[in-house]
Amino acid sequence: MTDLFNPTDEHLALREMVRSFTEREVDPQAEEHDRTETFNIGLFRKLGELGLLGITVDERWGGSGMDAVAAVIAHEELSAADPAFCLSYLAHSMLFVNNLSVNGDDAQRGRFLPRACSGEIICGMAMSEPGAGTDVLGMTSTARAAGDGWVLDGAKMWITNGAVDDEELGDAFLVYARTGEGPRGVSLFLLEKGTPGFSLGQKIKGKLGMRASTTAELVFEGCHIPAANLVGSVGGAVGSMMRNLEIERLTLAAMSLGMAR
Repeated sequence: MTDLFNPTDEHLALREMVRSFTEREVDPQAEEHDRTETFNIGLFRKLGELGLLGITVDERWGGSGMDAVAAVIAHEELSAADPAFCLSYLAHSMLFVNNLSVNGDDAQRGRFLPRACSGEIICGMAMSEPGAGTDVLGMTSTARAAGDGWVLDGAKMWITNGAVDDEELGDAFLVYARTGEGPRGVSLFLLEKGTPGFSLGQKIKGKLGMRASTTAELVFEGCHIPAANLVGSVGGAVGSMMRNLEIERLTLAAMSLGMAR
């Protein structure tokens, strides 16, 4: 029966599916991965099989084509059993997948979204910095135009899905970097593991919570980024961030609801 929290039969069926999966597969592993501070990659990829990793993405890119209510339901149900696992899900599905779906072009969507929606690649978003936190306008990482692309230098800190284990980076990231002065001087780039100069600074351990969600420092030393990896326009990243912020904060609130349950 539909209600305020399940406004359509489709939403109700989604909640029942995610709750069943969570009780069967997420809840039993939560304590062990929290204790060992490890990310359950195999379980994460099962979310791709369920269509959850691209829950808000159009079907042409491998997603499920559902709405913000569906994203809220998925985050609430997953976080009720394992908030850390759900945080990694949020970083991938909202901060990277939905973000690129909203702000990228078709070429970028075609290159990354089918693999991200399936779970073939594990992704995140890199904005916070050691000296600026989440203050976008205070960031010091820079990208300068060079030849047929950009050269990225700097570092990001506390990046969810920044590493999948103690030594290996996540696969792809949306990285915010300064390309000029003021609020119109921040741009957004796609950066892949394996790019020369892109390395894992450290996987952060001993957190007071969310230990089964990997958090890392990312280091950029002369990383060459192709021009095709600029997302949106030069200097347009603050607008891109705000377009995605609505659903990011909504799903984060849904996580809080699941944890309270």
